[in-house]
This record gives sequence, structure tokens and C-alpha cells, in this order.
Amino acid sequence: MSAPVSQQSRFGGIRPAAVSVVSGGAVVTALTMANAPWQAVVVTVCATLVVSLVLGLAKIVIPEESEHKLNLLLAYFRYLERRAKQRERRAELRKRRRRQRGGLYPQEQRDRATGGDGALP
Repeated sequence: MSAPVSQQSRFGGIRPAAVSVVSGGAVVTALTMANAPWQAVVVTVCATLVVSLVLGLAKIVIPEESEHKLNLLLAYFRYLERRAKQRERRAELRKRRRRQRGGLYPQEQRDRATGGDGALP
């Protein structure tokens, strides 16, 4: 008895993109037969192309092995944490700078930005 062949290897890894194109073609055919406006057909064709390209790109970029997927996800989460920390640091620096400037109340700042009550020379 031979080992069962997985669905993924049988289709060579292009199944999601192919399904997207075929289903998009079916939708375009249905819209054409229903005398839909040409704008609707063009939007559907463009959406189908974008979805199939995104699925194909994801298939290329995301590795197959689960260990590599785990490493990719962990790296992405580390990246998000670093960005969040940087955002917090920047916010803290902005607060410190505002405190160092001091003496200006929000209303005074708005007046200065719009011209305030100062006389023109």
C-alpha cells in the first residue's frame, strides 16, 4: 500500500491562486450574462487579479516548513514589539520637550499659531 499523496503536492502549490482566478472568471461571466455595467465587470476583473497575485506572493514568501513559519511569526511579533516601544519612547520624548518649553498654555500656543493679539509692524 502506498502512502497517501497530500493535496498540496498534487497541485504544485498554485491551488489558491488558480481557485481565485477560476472563481473570478465565473463571477465575470455571470456579470456579463446579467448585462452588468462595464465598470462592475472591470472592478471584478481587477479584484480577481489582485487577489490571485496576493495569494501567489504569499505562497512564495511564506515558507512551507512549520519551523520556518514559526520563526517568521516570532520575528514579526518581535518587530511589532520594537515598534510599539519606539512609539512609547517618542511619546515620552514629546512630553518631556513640552514640559521643558514650559510657560506656554495651550490657549497661548493657539494664539501664537493664528497670529494672536499682537500688532503688526
